[in-house]
Amino acid sequence: MCQGAAPEYFTFKDSPPQLPPAWLASRFLVPATDTDPNTAAREYTVAEDAPCPIIDAHVHVFPQRLMDAVWNFFDNFYWPVRYKKTYLANRADFLVDQGIRHVVLLVQVSNPLYAHKNGIARDLNKFLATTVDDMNDRYAQIQIQQSLPRRRVASGLATVMPGEPGAKEILAEAFTTLRLSGIKMHSHVQCVAANHPSMDEVYETCVRFDKPVLIHAGKEPNSSAYKVDAGKICDSSIVEDVLKRYPRMNQYQEFFDLLDRYPNLYLDTTMTFGSFFESMDGNKPLAQMIRTMLLKHSDRIMYGTDWPNIPYDWCRELANLISIVDGDGEATNISRLAEESRGQNRTAEGDSALEQVLWKNAAHFYGISEAELGLASRSEQTPFTCNL
Repeated sequence: MCQGAAPEYFTFKDSPPQLPPAWLASRFLVPATDTDPNTAAREYTVAEDAPCPIIDAHVHVFPQRLMDAVWNFFDNFYWPVRYKKTYLANRADFLVDQGIRHVVLLVQVSNPLYAHKNGIARDLNKFLATTVDDMNDRYAQIQIQQSLPRRRVASGLATVMPGEPGAKEILAEAFTTLRLSGIKMHSHVQCVAANHPSMDEVYETCVRFDKPVLIHAGKEPNSSAYKVDAGKICDSSIVEDVLKRYPRMNQYQEFFDLLDRYPNLYLDTTMTFGSFFESMDGNKPLAQMIRTMLLKHSDRIMYGTDWPNIPYDWCRELANLISIVDGDGEATNISRLAEESRGQNRTAEGDSALEQVLWKNAAHFYGISEAELGLASRSEQTPFTCNL
């Protein structure tokens, strides 16, 4: 966005039409036989014989009072949140019960509709650590009862408000006492550019404890309700400035270009492939560029959903991601493709890329071992290969 240009604000969008059963089905996903009582729809589950495990690296949890404030914002400025009732019923357990191997849970200080108060971050970090421990303990009991391999099902990322008193100490506590795995920041709602001086102590503390930073630093979705124009504080050049100053810290083409220049930069897919903001099916050059970049940088892209605050099926982005890498285009438009033509462009390189994007990169980035995921040594398992 050029200085002085009119802000490009997101306009509220309704949820996309519900897809017919089996449209998102693939070798990774199967439709449920029964209707889910919380969504009144047939959800999808990860197939028992899916080629590889899946980590969802971008899942939100909040104390309910704050989640209600988040949902109020979505109801007024973004889109209908599909999984409100599901979240109220079982939180992120839903994703694990659908077959996701591990979830990375996020909290975040501040929301456009309420004022930040110093000290909230410490309480949110304690809430998150308790949530992570509770999930892991509960599922451990289930695994013992069913004689399943023990595994951790959840990790968590801390939060802090840049510039608040004691920010370094808050993060140090989160990384040590609370055993959180990194930090989540959001330029839009915290009204802070990634390279603002108040962010320096955040990066310095993460470098000190060797913890990664997940930051929403892209321009979309902007909103007139924000206290700042996100288009002016979010740009690939701002992220590049941070990477130059903090070389140890771990817009489509612009961010992909940064991957070429900065080997410590990772991207996550959150809502990029949901065919909600923009459908790639009608933009073949964009779809081909995305597929090329996914293959080229498959070692530094992570799958994430933004659950529960999404307007469509939890696996819509997953199905599209798989289908795009396979060379079939978006799964949400797959009915246009003859059944016998599906997978003709699928390659062993693409299958290997999916394994990286769907779990290996997140496991590496957040320090989740194969033992913690309940996986035997990969050398002892059937290789993830392409059967054309």
